[in-house]
Amino acid sequence: MEISDIRKRAEEKVEAITAKLDQTLIKHRFDEPIDKAVRQFTHKAGCPVTHNQFHKVITEFVVHIYDKGLNARWMLSGEPLGQAINLLEKHYNSTFGRGYTAAAMDASEIQEGGIDVVLNQLGGIIKDIERQKYVKGVFSINIDPTDWHLKCEIANILLEDYKHFLPKHLLECEPWELVNQIPAIMYRYICSDSALLEILSYQGNPLSTGDLFSVGSF
Repeated sequence: MEISDIRKRAEEKVEAITAKLDQTLIKHRFDEPIDKAVRQFTHKAGCPVTHNQFHKVITEFVVHIYDKGLNARWMLSGEPLGQAINLLEKHYNSTFGRGYTAAAMDASEIQEGGIDVVLNQLGGIIKDIERQKYVKGVFSINIDPTDWHLKCEIANILLEDYKHFLPKHLLECEPWELVNQIPAIMYRYICSDSALLEILSYQGNPLSTGDLFSVGSF
């Protein structure tokens, strides 16, 4: 394949990814409907909530969010309660610590908001996970991981077009050195205003490649 053809394909990929990662589109697809579903959810759990009530409410909540917020009830394969517990165990965080047990303890703290505090955070957890899955899917669909020449050309375009937003030590890299960082470079430049400001205003030690391109930042 000629170099011009690779360049054209790379430009098309960057354009397609940029369009799919538009922040307004992502908010419209995930943030707004999930936030609305969270607000619309109601329950009749007592105060303090019992263990069985806690399980009933978080199950109904997760089903409601995936049904009304994502129109994707089919994504709840298996047992919804198990998935709700798994989400809390892996991602919940509070003054009591992390995980499912911390969530259960929060649900019993009436003065601190009780189970509604847990549900609000659980809604945010689902939103973050679905956004991450979408973003990673955009890159997986658009970039063939086995096409080395295409990835190098995409990295080359990023170094040219985003050079004013990247640290000096990264600009000194060759395109082939950054092929595995394409998703992080594009996502943090296109979608994360706070990360971009951090790059521009950073006054301390230079950010390392690992710091700037952490997959966990997705």
